[in-house]
Amino acid sequence: MNAIPLRFADIRLGQPIDFDGEVPSEGPIDQRLCEMVRRWSGAAVASLVSLQGPQENFAPDQIAGRVMARHLDGSSMADVEVVMHARDVCAKAVVRVALG
Repeated sequence: MNAIPLRFADIRLGQPIDFDGEVPSEGPIDQRLCEMVRRWSGAAVASLVSLQGPQENFAPDQIAGRVMARHLDGSSMADVEVVMHARDVCAKAVVRVALG
């Protein structure tokens, strides 16, 4: 988790995200993704917007992310796209996080 939460002004569209550590392996994939984005941003919460691909027993070997949207409505929200690969299966998710 970031020691100092990210500020909305500090992120840019398309910015790659480096998820520190391994992908959590316990619990539903949606909760694991939200936890990873929450740790990256330093925010208190993150919520799943969409998930395409397998959800049951999905354990990705590789994971990549990028900032795909910045909400300019004053909410300081950002959407993070997460792409996951596991053997012959891929999945993609969008997680929304409120930044400072």
